[in-house]
Amino acid sequence: MADYDFGPFDDLRAPTLADFVRERRARATTRFPAGLTRKQLAEATHASLGYIAKIEQGEALTPGTAILDSLACVLELDVAERIHLYHLAQQRTASSNPRPLRHGDSAADAVRTTLDALLPNLAAALDDGWHIVACNSAFDEALPGLLRKGHVLRWMFTDPRARIVVEEWEIEARLMVGRFRAYAAGAHDRDEIDELLRELGEQADFRRLWGDGHVHIGRATPTFTLRNPRTAAVFEVAVQRYRSTAPGPAHQLFIGLLG
Repeated sequence: MADYDFGPFDDLRAPTLADFVRERRARATTRFPAGLTRKQLAEATHASLGYIAKIEQGEALTPGTAILDSLACVLELDVAERIHLYHLAQQRTASSNPRPLRHGDSAADAVRTTLDALLPNLAAALDDGWHIVACNSAFDEALPGLLRKGHVLRWMFTDPRARIVVEEWEIEARLMVGRFRAYAAGAHDRDEIDELLRELGEQADFRRLWGDGHVHIGRATPTFTLRNPRTAAVFEVAVQRYRSTAPGPAHQLFIGLLG
């Protein structure tokens, strides 16, 4: 076997904002096929040459979102690189997840593949507004009508099947209303919140639970109990929720682990 001499190499370092900006500045872009000089980057981002130098020398560690947006645009960063840029600068960007996942999105096909791979466990994808975007067959069978209703809260209070399959309906309904109150406080689409409240305000149980004024963040217990709509057998699922961190439309994954 041949001996390979790779020679000495430097210690590996954690990524830094300075390194990332320098490396991406040297990369070809549509407007600058040979990469950019520091002066060109300063002019293109409408920043001072001195400030760009501070960023690249590690002296400006937390630039504001305005300059980060300009850097991402000029350097033609993709979604993952833009998120990485903001993380390195210890900032959060609203464009990390530019839009919610919706029915018909090409990205939804990949999500459905993931959901199907989780069978026989229950799995679904939701947007931040509590709409079910996709689910696997186990989820659809265990919670009949939820995908068609679209909104979790609407199904819980207006579909009679919810009271059949959710074994502890009162407990779960109260928890759901409290969590929705917490969500509504920071929701961007106030019109949708108001429309849903007008609709559900016609349901006596919703009005009663909403009137209590309680707020919930998360679940106190990780399990909830369901009843099989065909066999009437009672079973428990362990609930796990994850927010997607992959580039692309924003969504959450709901997973109900069986047994």
